[in-house]
Amino acid sequence: MAVKAMPRSEFVTVMAWISLALGIAGVASGIVQGMMLLALPTDRMLHDFLGVIAPEAQLPPAMLWVFGNLGLLNFLSLLSSALFAAVSYGLLKRFEWGRVGFVLFLAASALAGLLGAIAFVHVLSLASGMGATDIAELDPAFQSLQSAMKVAMIAAALLVAILHGAIIWKLYRPEIRAEFTR
Repeated sequence: MAVKAMPRSEFVTVMAWISLALGIAGVASGIVQGMMLLALPTDRMLHDFLGVIAPEAQLPPAMLWVFGNLGLLNFLSLLSSALFAAVSYGLLKRFEWGRVGFVLFLAASALAGLLGAIAFVHVLSLASGMGATDIAELDPAFQSLQSAMKVAMIAAALLVAILHGAIIWKLYRPEIRAEFTR
């Protein structure tokens, strides 16, 4: 007697293939960026560039840290892309660890997006009070633009979080969970 194969949902298959492609593209991009970082002296190029366009400009410490740690940041991005590709492959092959890992990636990226949007809005609010003149004094359109940027950033982060939440919910449905092996 032949064992009947469990039906596979198109939702999981399509989600896995798209995510696997994105993970592989992230790995390829990270490798190319890493080669560029090895080939180009980014710290020297930045110093020379700033010397030409704004000789007295001083970068904030956070920006200096970012430019000083581009290799580390690229490695972490490359590593996360490789892990995402791996869990996407596990999702495609219907392994439980792939489903759980994929859900963790979705939840983490939704949370990071929301926190990033909140930080962006906070920094924009701080930046408007830093100048000698208020942004509205320069041109009222700038204040409208700044307000629109805040709304768009929060709305986009919320939409992505809702989409990720819907995908997570779908991946926890009993009929989808039944497709995965432990």
